[in-house]
Amino acid sequence: MDLTQTFSRAAFYQILLGILTFCYAEANPGMLLVAGSLVVLSRYVTDSPWGRPMPWWLINTIALGVVTWMIATLALTKPNIIVTMGHFTMWLQVLILFGRKTNREYGQLMILSLLQMIGASVLSVSIIYGALLGVYCLLAMLTVLAFQLKSSRDRVFETNRKAAADPKRATRPKPVVGPGYRWQFRAATAVIAGLCTCVAVAVFILIPRSHDLTPAGDSESVLMPRQVGFSQQVRLDGPPIAQGSKQPVMNVRIEMHGVPIENRSWLMRGAALDSYDASTRTWKRSQAATSTDRRIRVPARGIDLAQIPPNVPTMRARITLRQIGHRNLFTLLPVTQFKSDHIASVVFSREDLQLSSGGSVMGAVIYDIRWPLFNVKNLQERYLGLGQPNHEIPPILQTDTGAPFNRERYARGWQIQPDRIAAYARGILVKTGLARDPDADFDPYDARITQALASHLRQTYSYQINGPRFSMDREPITEFMFGHRTGHCELFASSLAAMTRSLGMQARVVTGFRAGEFNKIGGYYVVRQSDAHAWTEINLGPGLGWRSYDATPAQEIDRQDRLHRTWLTTLREAYEHLEFGWIRSIVAYDVGTRNALLVGLTNKLKSLTISQDSFLGQVFTFIKILPAAWKLDKANTSKALGSAALAAIFTASLLRVVVVRRRRLTKLKLTSLPPTRQRDLAKQLAFYIDMNTLLSSHSYTRSPWQNPRDYALDLTDRQPKQMAPVLALTDIFYKVRFGGQPMDQAQRQRTRVYLRQLEQALSNESQA
Repeated sequence: MDLTQTFSRAAFYQILLGILTFCYAEANPGMLLVAGSLVVLSRYVTDSPWGRPMPWWLINTIALGVVTWMIATLALTKPNIIVTMGHFTMWLQVLILFGRKTNREYGQLMILSLLQMIGASVLSVSIIYGALLGVYCLLAMLTVLAFQLKSSRDRVFETNRKAAADPKRATRPKPVVGPGYRWQFRAATAVIAGLCTCVAVAVFILIPRSHDLTPAGDSESVLMPRQVGFSQQVRLDGPPIAQGSKQPVMNVRIEMHGVPIENRSWLMRGAALDSYDASTRTWKRSQAATSTDRRIRVPARGIDLAQIPPNVPTMRARITLRQIGHRNLFTLLPVTQFKSDHIASVVFSREDLQLSSGGSVMGAVIYDIRWPLFNVKNLQERYLGLGQPNHEIPPILQTDTGAPFNRERYARGWQIQPDRIAAYARGILVKTGLARDPDADFDPYDARITQALASHLRQTYSYQINGPRFSMDREPITEFMFGHRTGHCELFASSLAAMTRSLGMQARVVTGFRAGEFNKIGGYYVVRQSDAHAWTEINLGPGLGWRSYDATPAQEIDRQDRLHRTWLTTLREAYEHLEFGWIRSIVAYDVGTRNALLVGLTNKLKSLTISQDSFLGQVFTFIKILPAAWKLDKANTSKALGSAALAAIFTASLLRVVVVRRRRLTKLKLTSLPPTRQRDLAKQLAFYIDMNTLLSSHSYTRSPWQNPRDYALDLTDRQPKQMAPVLALTDIFYKVRFGGQPMDQAQRQRTRVYLRQLEQALSNESQA
């Protein structure tokens, strides 16, 4: 085997696979096309017989430019640092590939490729990435082993060259361990891979991971990818938030009394936006609402965000965020309990009920929430012990900041053509026999009023995800209400908020996701980027609190996003469920999952060893009663163990003989003959196997298209004197195998002589 060529190919494929994996994790096919093409081109430019590597002064100059670009990018634009570093290592690899490579450069390439894979591990939680990572690890292990052999051979060659009288006549040593060294290399590779796998599995099981990090500045912008779809702000003249892809962003399992609930739609709220800026046409969260945030530790048992009566039934949702790109955590209104092994602290506001992680979160996150099944009176006053000083308040890591929060004026009032919008809303209410005093804080009929306004929007306005574009001189909300009357969900939510606020009510726009696609295989809802949604929350007054109202025509959303079930749908559900299992069990492996796994394994082993119906239980019972049944003392026990050891050695020896004999028959292609003929010829032709083993140990191998005689003639043509024994042994092989001539004592003696001559010739060749 040509070690240099084998290693260079393995290293090339490792680098190419690393770039492919990183580009997949980043979802950047353009970068893959450019970088992958350059990597493939470098193979022909530098390693082909007519290739010419780039001079190192030019490579170093370009590398200096790449470093300058990276520093400028990080300093000026504050991009995703993982992606930027991945691009940096990628371009360094491409530059090194175009130069003349020694062991030093190959070592740099392997280290850069490994760093790139570490960065990709932060960017992706896909099961396809996991498969690519597994292939990469296997290929990297083979590359490192081959690199070790190559570097050792190069060091020996350099030593021989320095010690030789004529350095030009020094030859490179062959990396030979002994006869059958290929099998030795494969066995060593398998053993190392097995040991590494066992260590990795043990570390994985015993050391769970936590994704919650201590916040340090604006870490979201530099550590995490931007989440497509959901937005913490809504700009009405921008693209709709529902224009995301079909990529799943979370799985939601909603259950009551342990039974999953399906065939419903759920509003997964993420950001509560109470302030509308007409100059930028943007809904955002006000500073007043932000001032009510409290950072709270989350103990292992979870945190009660609100004190609800013990007799009130609750519903439970387990939410798996596949890859979070912000700190918002999605809940249902009104969330009263939170639990997670991945998040050490949360930031929660008792006023707008917005929940987010207390630190930067990378990768997949799993958490549980609960909320009351029925309305709880005065629930707003029960959050975080507000108004109940005798109750234990959760430990607060950060106190409220900013101006005091005015609950009466929060999310109230409207500034954009308030009289026109109020008149329009009153006209709708007149048709239903309703009216409202705009100076009243709350009205007993606020629920019916809001429902009437929302129904009017659903029935008389049209939903279109690619809504109209608004010019700079036209305000989007009024243009939608009095002009186009067609738009996306953000415009419906904004219009309902505008009308209710113009009538004196408290209203806010909420962004999140609409969960309606149920995976029947896994028993959970799949939420995709394209399911991003906006709706309105209205405060109905003391005792009732905030309630969700969706003014967007639900049937239109269902019609545009309806899932047509085909056999491809079933396959997609199966794949997504498999990927969900990968994320839940591997990517988001936490303390709870580890404990459940270990407890489950322990209980399973105990049940198997105790049960008399299982084979393992019968074996353990037999071992327990064995000393008493056989009346074994120390002497008899020693004899029994010795006999068992001898039996094991005999069995292993017998198996080895069978395996060796079977391998010999396969090499000699005797498996099609009768068994008696097989054994007879295998004994007589053993010399031919010894000859091939001796040749292969010195890097002489027969090509698959060559027969034994062509192979012998090819060797003797190249080296007539040294390879003459090969031709003689091949002639004897043909006479015995196909000529029917039995091996006598004289022929056996000749084969031994020829083998010694061949061994001496090969030994002299290695020492030359």
